[in-house]
Amino acid sequence: MTETAVRATRRRMLAGLGGLAALALLPGCKEAIEAAADSCPEDPAESGGVTWNPDIGRPVFWGVHDLRAATHGTPRDLRVYYPTYDGATAHAPMLKLCLTRWPVVLLLHGQPPQGVPNTGYHARWERFAAVLARCGYAVVVPNHPAQLSQSADDPAIAAAAADLAWVRDQWEHRRWVDARPVSTAVVGHSYGGLLGARIMAANPDFTAFVSLGAPYGELNDRDAVLAGIGRTTFFAWAVDANGQGLGFEELGGPKKIWDGLPQPRYAATYRGEHFDYLRPQDAGTAAVGPCPLVGGAMADLVALFLSTHSPVPLGRTRVGVDLRPPQVELTQQQQFFAGAHLQGVAQFQSAPGCRLDLRWNLSGQTGNRRLGT
Repeated sequence: MTETAVRATRRRMLAGLGGLAALALLPGCKEAIEAAADSCPEDPAESGGVTWNPDIGRPVFWGVHDLRAATHGTPRDLRVYYPTYDGATAHAPMLKLCLTRWPVVLLLHGQPPQGVPNTGYHARWERFAAVLARCGYAVVVPNHPAQLSQSADDPAIAAAAADLAWVRDQWEHRRWVDARPVSTAVVGHSYGGLLGARIMAANPDFTAFVSLGAPYGELNDRDAVLAGIGRTTFFAWAVDANGQGLGFEELGGPKKIWDGLPQPRYAATYRGEHFDYLRPQDAGTAAVGPCPLVGGAMADLVALFLSTHSPVPLGRTRVGVDLRPPQVELTQQQQFFAGAHLQGVAQFQSAPGCRLDLRWNLSGQTGNRRLGT
């Protein structure tokens, strides 16, 4: 296809926005339209017939690309999850739309539970990554050592930066990834959460942080790390039947650490154990709580949180501060893509033995609600 034909094809793809002919007559608009056309894929088929920007209320399917240092040249083995129009997942074609670039989420696991090998542990966090990819994010999940991070000079911070740089600069789909720091968020569990907090401090332009069961009590500089995050944070930790936090991940209790933090923040405390974010079959011999649905509900809440505080550009759905799943009117085609979306929260609400308390302090706007019984 010639360059002229490519540009014509891209302009036709943009025509769905309406009014292009009239806008082209306004000063400067012709150049703007040409620039917008260059944002479109060369082949219209790469949009898969999707005519909307995916977001938390209008999802698509998800794909995953396993990238290995030995064969792809990545800094280390990692997975990238992303939006797709294809029902398959492995190596599915990436969804490519005009004007749209996918924000990046860095997902960092912690040490695996007892009975689960280190090899391939990063793949066991698929549920969280898949929900985010369906909502319009590119989720980078490195296979990393997940050691206790005790210093702002931890080499693991630079290693994570190298993973992000490779996806943005060398991955075959890099053109469709939003490379801006202001379109980057971090999610971490356990030691991955501690590392994520240090990454946030080292990258003040990153937009949001999710901390799942991170044992801040093991740090020698806990208060400085928590205060250094700087951006709106979703903190989650497990509690026992009496509401007492588990060990070093407790941020409530008598010390009320969460209450004293400076940044806008959420607290999600659930009755259960440290590894309940995983599917039961992925938790090895680790202790599990009374509710097997914690992971699904948390994955949905993380997606709802990031959709508000690190939103997908051009997404139309708005989520309230209470992180309730939005009520969205869908077309028949959108309903086809939205099957089983955000069912984790819905199933959790009515299941016996499941309880999660959510509260927030967003620059003085406070509130709370309970999920489950």
